[in-house]
Amino acid sequence: MSQPTAPDGHGTGRDVPSPDGDSDGGQPPGARPRRRALLWTGIAVAVAVVAIVVIAVTIWSGSQGSVSDAAQPPSSTAETSDPADAGSLDPELVAELEAALDEGFAASGVPGVIIGVWIPGEGEWVSERGEAEVGTGEPIGPDNQQKIGSITKTIVSTVMMQVIGEAGFDVGLDDTLDRWYPDFSEASSITVRMLLNQSSGVGESGRAQVDRICADPHGIPTPDELIAIGAATPRADFAPGDGFAYSNTNYYLLGGILEQVTGTDLATLIHDRITEPFGMDRSRFAPDGQVTAPLTHGYSVFCPELGSPVDTVDWSNGQSWAGGGMVSTLDDLHAWGEALGEGAGVTPELQAQRWSDLAPNFGRSGASYGLGAGVEFDEATGCVLAISHAGAEPGYGTNLAYYPQTGAVLAMLGNGDGATGEAVQEVGKALAPILGPLLNGSPTEPCAAPWAVGAR
Repeated sequence: MSQPTAPDGHGTGRDVPSPDGDSDGGQPPGARPRRRALLWTGIAVAVAVVAIVVIAVTIWSGSQGSVSDAAQPPSSTAETSDPADAGSLDPELVAELEAALDEGFAASGVPGVIIGVWIPGEGEWVSERGEAEVGTGEPIGPDNQQKIGSITKTIVSTVMMQVIGEAGFDVGLDDTLDRWYPDFSEASSITVRMLLNQSSGVGESGRAQVDRICADPHGIPTPDELIAIGAATPRADFAPGDGFAYSNTNYYLLGGILEQVTGTDLATLIHDRITEPFGMDRSRFAPDGQVTAPLTHGYSVFCPELGSPVDTVDWSNGQSWAGGGMVSTLDDLHAWGEALGEGAGVTPELQAQRWSDLAPNFGRSGASYGLGAGVEFDEATGCVLAISHAGAEPGYGTNLAYYPQTGAVLAMLGNGDGATGEAVQEVGKALAPILGPLLNGSPTEPCAAPWAVGAR
């Protein structure tokens, strides 16, 4: 699934319409549990827009598209850091971060949270609060496995970009959907590129998806069933390529295309191309949703008929598949954040397109959605400040960001969705004023590809 809403105190983000809009149309009066569930899955377009970029990027800077006053690091800082850089951050800074974490955790009300920040040349900070399982006192550890939701999209999109760059496979960014799904609405006009950057306009199944999860939390529909639901859902009100509308259906289609083009199932592709080569031993593409010890239990309030909260640790990821079916850990997300920033096996030419082929009409300046992740950029220089994604499954919330100006990685995992789905983001709000100057950097001149919007 997708991600919880941005922590602006209202459940929606700045310059983004409220989820009380069209994405919630047709809802009977008083149906609050269902509206809350839309926030939790990130199905509402406004919710997705904000969380992809704003949560994992802008809240860390404490501003909207601005650049901190920190000195710009040399370009080499974005390379893999030396093990000697892996010490703790400055003790005074750590004390500030710990105090802010206390504040944010208390405000969140989630059972547990763990956060990691790794900054080449500066050090690292990993800290946790709360419990991995309520009532046990067992803390969340960096190797605890849990569901990570739409961070999966960064992985599926990377596999697609790898495959596009290899001569042995017949697929390109400008190939149209009718090659594989000729009966899908607007198939002859929708390209692989549009699926990747969420500009295709394909429909999101919305509340019906939430209802299916609550009715059968262990169910695992087939990919074709998920695609058929997307095909039957009304499109966004723009032509393919002319706007932004976050939809898991884009990634169901990408997963289906990958399996047809390669002749290999998606789980194997992700294992062979991502989790194994990048040392992500505790990560798995898991539509069954099953996690292994050490693990973190999730606690959700969005299916009140099942309990409030209900422990979701054994629920499936079946409704999410290529849009959100991964399980992972803090340590593995650190490894993945570094790999993603360094290219992750994507050719330099495609990597340059990846962070500059942005969806139009995103709704907020200095940010948009690239080919598989949110992109935050400095409007004055065109330099990419961060690539990021947030994710959620019932009872879980995650964030991952890579900051090319500093080479930093941030990852955060929590195990509760709170009253609106945004609870864990209270931690990010508390930490933002401290972390912003450390992570974003301060470019003063245009950057080279792939960290330049519009570069080819």
